[in-house]
Amino acid sequence: MTAISDNLPTSTLLELKVGDEITNGNDQSGTIKSIEISETDEYLMFLFQLENSPIIIKKLKQIC
Repeated sequence: MTAISDNLPTSTLLELKVGDEITNGNDQSGTIKSIEISETDEYLMFLFQLENSPIIIKKLKQIC
């Protein structure tokens, strides 16, 4: 089981796939049923849909 959070590298989040087991380290855990990735000018948003609820992770983009 992979623990995910806003502190996890973006590359690690992108490697997750349907069927992987994840947890947010608190009260949510389960098997990924679907993944949606949205992008804005400011951040990437990962929506991992589990059996009962989603886990949402927002990663701020590094602007140099």
